Amino acid sequence: MVEYNINSTLVINTGDPTIAENLYKILLPEVKTTKAKHSKVSIRSENGILYLDMEAKTIAGLRALLNSYLRWIATSIDLLSWKEK
Repeated sequence: MVEYNINSTLVINTGDPTIAENLYKILLPEVKTTKAKHSKVSIRSENGILYLDMEAKTIAGLRALLNSYLRWIATSIDLLSWKEK
C-alpha cells in the first residue's frame, strides 16, 4: 500500500464561542492520544469555530480519523444540548 501525507481541515462553525470552547475541551484528550506514528491531529477554537487539522498516511486512515471525530463531535453536541434542557 502506498503511503502519503494526506491533510484535511475539519471546520465546525458552532455560532457560539462557548459551545466551540466546550467541544475543544471535550476533544482535547482524544487529540493528545492520537498515535503520531499513523496520524496527527491538532485542534483550536476561535470565535465560535472549531478547527481540526488532520494528517494521515493513507486515505483510509484519514477517513477513519474524520469518522471518529465527527461521531465524537455529534455526540458531544447532543450531550451539551441535552444538558441545557
